[in-house]
Amino acid sequence: MTCETPKNKTGKVLLTMLAGAGVGALAGVLLYSQKGIERRRKFRNLRVDHRLNLRGDWNQLKGKLQQTYSQLTDEDLTYVEGKGHELVGRLQAKLGKRKRQIVKMLNAL
Repeated sequence: MTCETPKNKTGKVLLTMLAGAGVGALAGVLLYSQKGIERRRKFRNLRVDHRLNLRGDWNQLKGKLQQTYSQLTDEDLTYVEGKGHELVGRLQAKLGKRKRQIVKMLNAL
């Protein structure tokens, strides 16, 4: 049976503290460097791009979508104001695309 001396415990505590300080310094440099700031700004802009902004007559937009994607039915393209996420979900299931791609496609119409 061995016992640790207080000296060994102190060394482990100091080593742990130094490792934590090193990780914290690295995180600070990565997060607050110019590249880090640009990455956060770019990520923030990606989140904004997920908003659905439909402009114009929905029946015309629906017709364009049905011309492009013949497998879409009127039921798939039912749009109720304020429930755009449901439309995007149905289109995701039918077209097999990501949410970002669907929203980008709809906003481009």
